[in-house]
Order: sequence, then structure tokens, then C-alpha cells
Amino acid sequence: MEQRFALGEHGTLLVTQEGLRVRLEARRPADGKGLYKVWLLGARGARLLLGTMIPEDGALCLRRVLSRSELERNGCWPPVGAEAPLAFPFAPNPRWYCEPNPRSLVSDPVLRSQIPGSMLCLREKDGFRLAVPLRPGCPLPLSGLFCLARPERLDGTLHLVWFFDASGEPRLPDDSSP
Repeated sequence: MEQRFALGEHGTLLVTQEGLRVRLEARRPADGKGLYKVWLLGARGARLLLGTMIPEDGALCLRRVLSRSELERNGCWPPVGAEAPLAFPFAPNPRWYCEPNPRSLVSDPVLRSQIPGSMLCLREKDGFRLAVPLRPGCPLPLSGLFCLARPERLDGTLHLVWFFDASGEPRLPDDSSP
């Protein structure tokens, strides 16, 4: 059995059953935008992370061989689709950068505890913004501030953006911001 799934507009995932094993081969053009993760989709919303695509011959590729029983246990056999979202942009905007320790910027200890790791950051004269790509089914950092997050497209990928003043206190999104 062989199936081919689109990975967005520019890539494909080839799924080939070989007895009790399943070969998965993903490929998309290298665009220099960042790291892409490949997810296999199953019925009823099941998702299985296959891994991060790596550069190879001018493209981004991922090759995995998994047992059919592992895919069944994860609700992804038979597969119904696949996706490869941009998981970590290299530079969504020249002013945005990857802040390795965003906890140090936020003043509230409860909010600090909701930040699992690195986030995109944009420094401004009156404070800063923190952002993460919006990925359905994945845990959301700063869940206590979800209602203050503003969706924004950064380099074509939908992100949730939080606004903070210079002292690290959350603030309402500025309507004049792009």
C-alpha cells in the first residue's frame, strides 16, 4: 500500500506499507525560513510527530520507518493526512529574535512558571512582545493570558502575541500595532 499526502502547498509525505513496517518519506523545498516538523494525522484528530525535516540536496527531508502497530497505538493507522508547519522560524521579522530565557523578562511568578522555554521576542521602546506559533493540539505557554493574546502572521505563520510593559507586566494589545 502506498499513499501520498500534501504537506501544505509545497511538500509531500509518501507513506509505504512494507509488511509490518511503514516507510514515511517527507520532502519540501528548502526556503530558508526555519525548521519544519512533520506530523502524521489519523482519524478522530490523532496526531503523531514524525520529526524535524533536515536539509538534503537543496530540499528539506525526513525519513522514518515505524511499525504499523506503533502507528495504530497512536491512532494514526491508517493515516488520513499529514502536515509540516513551520515550527521555528529563523527570522520572522528582522526585529524579532529567539529569546532563550523569556522568564527573566516577565515579572509575575505565575506567568513565569507558564513559560516552558524559548519564545520569539520583539523589544520596543515601551516594553516587549512575546510570541509563539499557533499549533492546534499543542500546549500553549502563558495560558493564563490567553485572552490577551493577539493572533498575528509572522512570515506567513500564525502566531499568538502577548504584550508587556517595560517592567514585565502584561498589557492590552496596542490597536495601532501592525
